[in-house]
This record gives sequence, structure tokens and C-alpha cells, in this order.
Amino acid sequence: MAILSIQSRVSYGYVGNSIAVPAIQATGLEVWPLDTVSFSNHPGHGQFKGEIRSAAELEAQIDGLTALGVLDGISAVLSGYLGLPGTAAVVAAAVDRTRDSNPGLPFVLDPVIGDNGRHFVRKGVAEAICEELLPRADIVTPNLYELGVLCGAAIPDEADVITEAARTLIRKSGLMAVAVTGIERAGMVSNLLILEETSYETMTPRLDRGFNGTGDLFAALLTAWFVRSGDIRSAFARAAGGLDAATRITAQAKRMELDLPAILKSLKTLCPAALVQGH
Repeated sequence: MAILSIQSRVSYGYVGNSIAVPAIQATGLEVWPLDTVSFSNHPGHGQFKGEIRSAAELEAQIDGLTALGVLDGISAVLSGYLGLPGTAAVVAAAVDRTRDSNPGLPFVLDPVIGDNGRHFVRKGVAEAICEELLPRADIVTPNLYELGVLCGAAIPDEADVITEAARTLIRKSGLMAVAVTGIERAGMVSNLLILEETSYETMTPRLDRGFNGTGDLFAALLTAWFVRSGDIRSAFARAAGGLDAATRITAQAKRMELDLPAILKSLKTLCPAALVQGH
């Protein structure tokens, strides 16, 4: 079993494929990374150097995998940070190619658009995600701001409103599930898994520091555990548990970049997070 992971790459720190690849491998799966950008570090540091890879470069790499015949062995596709609007069409084509041989192949879309009220992707990327990738997705993993972008209106941090917005998106786009991450309220951080008929929540105390790459880690773990189990509730619980462990370990080390070596050790013995059933 292997996952095709199409997202960013950095030299310093752990975001995009830099965290997704080792996290997926820690679950016992193979992962084939396609890097949409190659940066020195996460742009959140205030400066970075590097290049955004063109759609043509990514298409050529996918053509090479197709020529080898190995795309037939893919068990899921995961996409994250795109870099350019045109990259969305490349991801869409990759999903379609893999589904030629495996029509039921799951596509997990991490719609990396922004957070805390602001976009941090190039103009046109959000629209490309909504037009090209959302209709093909089975599972999406937005933060609250990104859920609002996908739905076309800002969403307040109220569980009932979030759930209804996600279910509207499920019905409109034919999704299996929406997993909304990093909802902050009353000193807690909540993650919500919304299905068409029910929802589940995990909650942990909010840590007084920010981290890079937590959304990328969650999406990678959710994808991997869903491939392994076929059970979205179990995958969500394990991904949320892994995310909680990762932030606690990193906070103890007083780091902003995830403490990857210690996190990988914890993933080998991790117990799933407790699920609270909603409506």
C-alpha cells in the first residue's frame, strides 16, 4: 500500500511532505512524494528562499510514474499546499489517473489556503481548489477559516454551525467526511469529524504557543490510518491523538518547528484519542 502525497517541501522544519512522508512511513505505509514547492523554510519565519515548481514539471513526474505502471498500486492520494493555481489541475489529473485502475481510491484534500482570517496562498489558488479538487475529494481537512472559504462564507466557532456548514458541503460536493481542525474556544482546542448523519469531536487543552505543520501532520495521519483501517472514525481518533502528542512533545522542547524524532517515537506506541459523539 502506498500514498501519493502532493504538497510542499522545506529544508528546515517539518511542513508539507517534510512531515507527511515520515509520519505516513511511521504507520507502516509507503509514500511517494511530489513536491509542489522547494523552500528553505516555512514562510511563517518572515523570510524564505526557494522555488515553486511549475505544473509542467509536476506533470512530467506523474507521466514518469504512469510509464512505470506504478500508479496502479496507489491506495490513496493526499494533496496539500499547491503553490500555483495551475497545480490544482495537475492534482486533479493524477487523481483521475489513479482512479482509472482503482475507482474507489480515496482522495484526501487538505485545502491549504489560510488561517486566522487571512489567505497565505497566491491569488487564484483557493478558487482552483474549490473548482478542480473539491468535486473529486472524499475527505477534506480544513481549519475553520478554510472551511469558510470552501463554503463561501465565514463560519463562527460554534459546533452546531460548523457541523451544519460541513454537512451542506458534504451534500453539495459528494464528500464522505469533513474533518475540521484547530478550533479554539474556552482554553481548549477541538477537532470535529462531520459525517452526513453524525459527528465526533476530540478536545485537548490549548497550549500557549504556535506550531508549524500541525495541519499537514493531521492530514497525513488521517490518510494513512484510513488506508490501513477503512474506518474514518478510527482514523480520525488516531490522527487527533497523534496531533495532540506532537504538539505536547514540541511544546516541552520549546520549539515552533515540530520535534520530529521524538514525535516518530511516540507514534509507534500511540493510543487513539477519545471521541465524543455529537449530532
